Amino acid sequence: MDRLRTLLIALVTAMTGLALSLFLLALIATEKPPLDVIFQILINGPPTDIPFFVPLAPLLFLTTVLTSMVGITYYLIMPEIRNYAAGDKSTAETVATQMVMRTLKLDEQRVINVLRAHNGKYLQKYVTKEAGLSRLRTHRIIARFAERGIVQIAKKGNTNEVSLAEWFLRESKP
Repeated sequence: MDRLRTLLIALVTAMTGLALSLFLLALIATEKPPLDVIFQILINGPPTDIPFFVPLAPLLFLTTVLTSMVGITYYLIMPEIRNYAAGDKSTAETVATQMVMRTLKLDEQRVINVLRAHNGKYLQKYVTKEAGLSRLRTHRIIARFAERGIVQIAKKGNTNEVSLAEWFLRESKP
């Protein structure tokens, strides 16, 4: 919420600065009282007797503001992208692991936590017991994980041995 508040404050400040700069340029270009200039801008638009180079200043200011907003959004709202852009492979894998964990439902997180507690490899029937889920629910969760590449499944007798993917296991260790 603080990031969103910061972004909104920056936007309001930028818009206020743009409006103020346009008003000051209109005052400089004309010799009328400030209130008359405000009414003329509101009713008829900017004065026509403004020299050509004067509108370029607010345009340059607006371009600077928009570029700043993109930068603020990039670094305040999306820190995962900032970390990923650093280019460090371990950072990218950490970001991937964190993003996967955020998308998981509570039951799915339980299964992952059971696997983590047993160094990333455990029999499915024990995962069912420790996670407190039904056999069918556990099977469906693990099947979805296998489709997404989060786990590998190996047949072991009448059950499966479930292993977390290397990238997931490596980055989820404390």
